[in-house]
Amino acid sequence: MKKIINRKNTAAVACAAMMICAAGAVPDSVLSVSMPVQAAEAAEQTSLPQVTGLTSKTPDISSIRLSWNAVSGADGYSIGMRSKGQYPEIADVTDTTYLVTGLPAATRENFKVRAYKIVNGQKVYGDYSVNYNSATNPRPISGLKAQTGNASVSLSWKKVGCSNYRVFMLENGKWKQIAQTDTNSYTVIGLDAGSYKFKVRACKRDDKGANHYGKYSQEITAQAVTVNKVTGLTSKTPNTSSIKLSWNAVSGADGYSVGMRSKGKYPEIADVKGTTYTVKGLPAATRENFKVRAYKIVDGVKIYSDYCENYNSATNPRKVTGVKASDITASTLDLNWKSVGCTSYKVFIYTNGKWKNIASSTVNSCAINGLYAKTTYRFKVRACKTDDKGSNHYGAYSEEITVKTPDHTVEVINGMSYVDGVLLANKTYSLPASYDPKGLTKETSAAFKKMQTAAYKDGISLWVCSGYRSYYDQRYLYNMYCNRDGKAAADKYSARPGYSDHQTGMAIDVNNASDSFGGTREAKWLANNCAKYGFIIRYPKGKEAYTGYQYEPWHIRYVGTPLAQNITNSGLSLEEYFGITSQYKD
Repeated sequence: MKKIINRKNTAAVACAAMMICAAGAVPDSVLSVSMPVQAAEAAEQTSLPQVTGLTSKTPDISSIRLSWNAVSGADGYSIGMRSKGQYPEIADVTDTTYLVTGLPAATRENFKVRAYKIVNGQKVYGDYSVNYNSATNPRPISGLKAQTGNASVSLSWKKVGCSNYRVFMLENGKWKQIAQTDTNSYTVIGLDAGSYKFKVRACKRDDKGANHYGKYSQEITAQAVTVNKVTGLTSKTPNTSSIKLSWNAVSGADGYSVGMRSKGKYPEIADVKGTTYTVKGLPAATRENFKVRAYKIVDGVKIYSDYCENYNSATNPRKVTGVKASDITASTLDLNWKSVGCTSYKVFIYTNGKWKNIASSTVNSCAINGLYAKTTYRFKVRACKTDDKGSNHYGAYSEEITVKTPDHTVEVINGMSYVDGVLLANKTYSLPASYDPKGLTKETSAAFKKMQTAAYKDGISLWVCSGYRSYYDQRYLYNMYCNRDGKAAADKYSARPGYSDHQTGMAIDVNNASDSFGGTREAKWLANNCAKYGFIIRYPKGKEAYTGYQYEPWHIRYVGTPLAQNITNSGLSLEEYFGITSQYKD
């Protein structure tokens, strides 16, 4: 709101003052009234608007040229520059431009300008303009250098005060900005082999976001080369302490750097000219990882390709020693040997004129099953180290050992007869009435389910027609058959109580316990595959004289996979294989 001046009162006071002055005496009270009146009149006569259009240019690194719109009626302008939150006057000009000089390079500055009019010898000011932000230009870039790289050029230069740096490259006869970086270095990548030109300039961003640029650096010419990545890295492990690496040659390469992993990095272990290198002095049976990169020499500097993919390998384990056999039976034995550093051990048997790998063990022992009685066997063992990519590296073979299995022996435990751990139940060997496994054994049941699943995938359905029978169940059946067909006939197809294979809990009649089962798809599948799951055809065709029973293609007996395969492959019945009889005493 404007202050109202009472002109009548003002005139009266002025007149009184003049009269007093004429009388030769001017009281202080009159003077104190007249001076505010003059200031009020000056303020009334002056009404200057705010300065507008304030802008700037930055001609060099130490000055800022300000300019603004003229204010009608103004006698001059006061320029303020911010300092400690205030805007002290730095210049009083009558023009609408002013060059601020002596400023530091690449510094942000803030200005305000206000117009004034001189009234009665006094400056009466208008309001300040809006605060204006600007900055001086950064210094020119110096010390620009280039380092040739693989499909790249690394640039560096001396630091100057600025917000960031702009990198330019000459393309098709024109300079093009290719990068903005906050640091005094930049690597240009993805270049083809050839010559390139670069220059750099600094940029200072002021508070309103406008950019102020320093002068361009001197141009620099740099070379880029291409060094292809190494391919085909592979290895051989000639012994327990070395790995021989080899790779494909890279066209134009002057050499190769070989790195081996250590604490997550690949420090160089060799610089070679050829495409092979043997790493020596390594511990036995240890996994190692390698990378190789090619390089070209440009102006005495090695320019490297990227590393090839990480390659995993391992040294060979040491030779296995101290192989011995223990717990030897007619069909089984245990092999033991001294431990060596490795992932696993491979066990070999000599058969049909060749050494065959029959087992793998992660410990320094192995149980061998499915052997024949009174037979001489030869074994040897070697250690294996598996590297990170799954390749195996083998140590030397142990010395071979020779083992002869004894004849089968029948052992009676708690009234039950076993031959090499297999429970017997036939016309010679009986089971006590108290023996009751309460159904099929867990092993038998699990093996049948596995076989049943495999058969189903082949379109064959198998099920249990008859499984476990107790002593008393068998007594009922046998007596019924004797009453129907007579004892002599019944003894050919039915066991007396206590002599039934079904009482072991390891015998199963499959699908249909009758002669009609023979020749069916199911019977053929069973005969060809049951040994894979630990079963044998208990009463094979043509073996009645040994088993004591007629051919039963539906009747299978669980004995474990190794033994089942041995018995089946031998073409013998269980009685023939173990060298036992199946005859009642009466």
